[in-house]
Amino acid sequence: MKFKCDTLIDSMKMSSSVACYGKILSISGGFIEVAHHGCIVGESVIIKSLRGGTVHCEVVSSKTELCLLSPLGPIIGISVGEYARFEKQLPKVNLLRSPFGKVLNGYGDCWFHGYSESDIEIEREVYPTQIPLRDKDSVSDIFRTCCPLFDKLLPIGRGQKLGIFSGSGVGKSTLLNNLNNNINCDIKIFLMIGERSREAVDFYNKYIVDEANDHLILIVSVTEDTPSMKRRAIYTALAYAKFYAEQGKNVLLTIDSITRLAHSLRELAISRGELPVAKGYPPSVFSEISKIVEQCGAFRNGGSITSVMAVLVDGDDFNDPVSDFMRGILDGHIILDRKVSNFGLYPAINILQSRSRIISDLFNEDRLSYERLVRSVYSKYEELYDFINTGMYIKGSNVDIDKTIENKILFDEELFCWNNH
Repeated sequence: MKFKCDTLIDSMKMSSSVACYGKILSISGGFIEVAHHGCIVGESVIIKSLRGGTVHCEVVSSKTELCLLSPLGPIIGISVGEYARFEKQLPKVNLLRSPFGKVLNGYGDCWFHGYSESDIEIEREVYPTQIPLRDKDSVSDIFRTCCPLFDKLLPIGRGQKLGIFSGSGVGKSTLLNNLNNNINCDIKIFLMIGERSREAVDFYNKYIVDEANDHLILIVSVTEDTPSMKRRAIYTALAYAKFYAEQGKNVLLTIDSITRLAHSLRELAISRGELPVAKGYPPSVFSEISKIVEQCGAFRNGGSITSVMAVLVDGDDFNDPVSDFMRGILDGHIILDRKVSNFGLYPAINILQSRSRIISDLFNEDRLSYERLVRSVYSKYEELYDFINTGMYIKGSNVDIDKTIENKILFDEELFCWNNH
């Protein structure tokens, strides 16, 4: 008899006409434990709060009779004993027919304007599948940035995955904004994860309201959003990027920042019982970041997703776990140096520590020779820095040192600027 009852329950759960509910057992640390059998990891769940609102959640882990939910919004008004409705499908996002010049949240909804069903272009699953290797192509075609540091030394190619590594207050946001403005792409998507609301409003007022933007989409997840909402924002941005890349368009995806995403993924992973064995991070954090990064690139159909990802460096330690991992999976890394910034040079890029791994595919031999010459001059100056700046060296006493100082000054004037300003 028990076997027949279990079979009946299972068949009801598989039926689209029967709603599945689970009872809330506990609410702790912003996560919700629900009694339910047969839920799917990633499944959409809806809870009606006593305030009359709706709280959307996702299943982040599942046991035999229990599952853990991560809410995408505030959980105020939810209590133990209430019921959660399991939607029996993975979350989806509505891609708007005209999202340009709008500010979207992690759901893909407009912050300042609503939309109707007629505004929806297509509905896509939030979490993408792996892109087959046969569909990917080599990085090619240099994007002009109007900054000689990039155009002459650290080229950005169509489909490249680039990281901007920086501590706080070194000019990361300004550099991201300038690259976003100057790189010529069909579609531009600027994603803010865990950002201050003031930064989002300033970006909107400066680059969207004050300018005619028919190719820029701004997606924002602010600091107060839940970890799941911050995570959802990156997948909403990828859904738009892939949608346009599949049409053969070149997409520039700017992410500020991948570090805040890692913090949210760490919180989700620890909540479901994973141990932070990788220098304070559970292994699944880096596994998921790898999958996100590999969604970008150049594709055989002619489309591309060129990604510029900011990586915040804790305490200016460029060997922290996230920074160290990101350098290993990206096509290039740009190091912003506080010492360079203190000299008044902008963008404050440390030339010797920054690398573009695709430079040999983008530059001819003459340009590669120029790049090697510049690095040679800055390397020599770095070796002589203490000797020169402590006053031990007297100008004119060594021709080679005088030439190195002279060349370094000339390169500073030539490279550290924006030619469109």
